[in-house]
Amino acid sequence: MHAPAPVTVFLPTLDGGERLGRVLAAVRGQKTAREVRLRAIDSSSKDGTRELLARFDVQFEVIEQRAYDHGLTRNRGVLACDTELVALLSQDALPADENWLENLLAPFDDPFVAGTWARQLPQSCCHPFQRINLVAHMAAAMRRVVLQPITIAEWAALAPAERVERLVFDNVSSAVRRSVIERVAFRQSMFGEDVEWARRVLLSGYRLVFAHEAAVEHSHDVNFSEFYTRVALTHAVRRRLTDHVPLADLNDVYVRIGQTIEAFRRAARDATDLEPAMREACEREAHRWARLQVTGIFRGARSTQYEEPRLEDLAPLAPDLPATIATGS
Repeated sequence: MHAPAPVTVFLPTLDGGERLGRVLAAVRGQKTAREVRLRAIDSSSKDGTRELLARFDVQFEVIEQRAYDHGLTRNRGVLACDTELVALLSQDALPADENWLENLLAPFDDPFVAGTWARQLPQSCCHPFQRINLVAHMAAAMRRVVLQPITIAEWAALAPAERVERLVFDNVSSAVRRSVIERVAFRQSMFGEDVEWARRVLLSGYRLVFAHEAAVEHSHDVNFSEFYTRVALTHAVRRRLTDHVPLADLNDVYVRIGQTIEAFRRAARDATDLEPAMREACEREAHRWARLQVTGIFRGARSTQYEEPRLEDLAPLAPDLPATIATGS
């Protein structure tokens, strides 16, 4: 019986701290017969991250912090690997169990699968409003999803909301084929490089799989400004890639704010893991967080224009794959 193919786990790092040590220990503790290699690109950390990487036998290179880019740095990391399968992991995404890696890689038995991504679980300290948004995110779903390839004509016929449902790939915890990255690379981007890549990959004839049994603990607790910026960037990317405008006018904005305030207040009341005083504080702040979220959605979607996919941006299937692709899962 042949040994399974080796895999590299790649992480971009910057001042990862104690959390990164837990992540690396969890990766090293994975239950797998594969050889697992670790690689990182560090953006000039100053907190001992590089010493931590060395302790866990991670091969790494150092770049200037200003040189970091979500897309280009990941390309650089993947192409530096000598394995066909590369798992991409954010430095604060903690594998939930010892089977995370094998569950993430299992769909690659299908040669048409270009990438997979994992389910995300909120951290125990996650703010209740961040928790409710994560639960609404595709990466929290409890079912396997196979995104099938699509032609440009089929894409054009979809409603914007249907296009959004196709572009849910997430590099917080994902895996890709190195050979596909050579043909369809991540683009230069400071946000949304994963969903932009997903669109080109699906239009090039490959599949993407949400491997829900692979899970990581990951959530962001951010301040008001960071929260607004993140929401606005998310919806700017969605508009550019799908033409999705979720709020048509100011009346929609006012209605959505009211709905979101109530949803956030319920989330605060239901956060029984928080101290009563903290729950009350969150409930009082629900209106402010709701306004930031909804105005971020509204303005983000209006900050850019839809960019239709172009045939010249796509790469045909690799020559060693059949010219046609099955549509089953």
